[in-house]
Amino acid sequence: MSELERSPEARALAEDALVRLLDALEGHELDLVVLGGLVPELLTGEQGDETPGHLGTTDIDIHISFATDHESDLNPLEAALETIDAEPHPKIDGWRWLIPVDGARVRVEFVCDREDMPTDTPIILPGCERVKAANLRGTGFVARDSVGQEITRTAGGEAIVRRAQFAGLGGYLMAKSYAARFRGAAKDYYDLVHVLLYNRAGGPEQAGRLLAEGQFAEDVRAARSIFRELSARFAAASDFAPQSYSQQALRVEPEGDAAQLAEDGVSAITEFIAALELS
Repeated sequence: MSELERSPEARALAEDALVRLLDALEGHELDLVVLGGLVPELLTGEQGDETPGHLGTTDIDIHISFATDHESDLNPLEAALETIDAEPHPKIDGWRWLIPVDGARVRVEFVCDREDMPTDTPIILPGCERVKAANLRGTGFVARDSVGQEITRTAGGEAIVRRAQFAGLGGYLMAKSYAARFRGAAKDYYDLVHVLLYNRAGGPEQAGRLLAEGQFAEDVRAARSIFRELSARFAAASDFAPQSYSQQALRVEPEGDAAQLAEDGVSAITEFIAALELS
């Protein structure tokens, strides 16, 4: 079975894989929040017909909150993965699994944000033998800001509906800003700019005010260096970050103007960070 390239079709398979996992988890209440590539489409799209679609995703990122070994038992997650014939990625230490869907393999990645444990390391989940979570700073914001959403898959002509928690706008922007700063992948810059431009709060300035004036106000001030670094990476349209946004946006809108898209990326970050009032 092949792995996937980022596309709307891959997103549909990722949604299908998520429903399969949730179906296998039915009856177990675990603190799981979906973040990453499945989220932007849920946070955008109400600014009129001119809002472009999101490029899509190849995987599912799930943040897991858990306490000490004596207080949490995440064995139902491991059992659910086994039920749907998921397998651990052969080259990743337990935090990336592959879910078979329609001849493809969808990646599901588990992350956590534990200050009491080393960062950027896999942590074995309580009650599990093989499933781990990558300890990534910034992902924990989504545990404080998530919204319930229903997703559907069709099996044997029957619609299966399951409800999952997805990152809210504030939690997503905090988590994605950390990812863009510390990982700096092209998809991080694209996702961040796309959500800033087309979020349902109204745009980059409104998103910045949401963070600066809401529950993450203290976290924003503590992360000044992160946002200032993002500002530096979007200083000019020729920089790698806005060029990354432009190149990926062109995959959705091939008729778009590459130079203008890069300028849009610069403007989005500039307006967003100005609204944070970091000084």
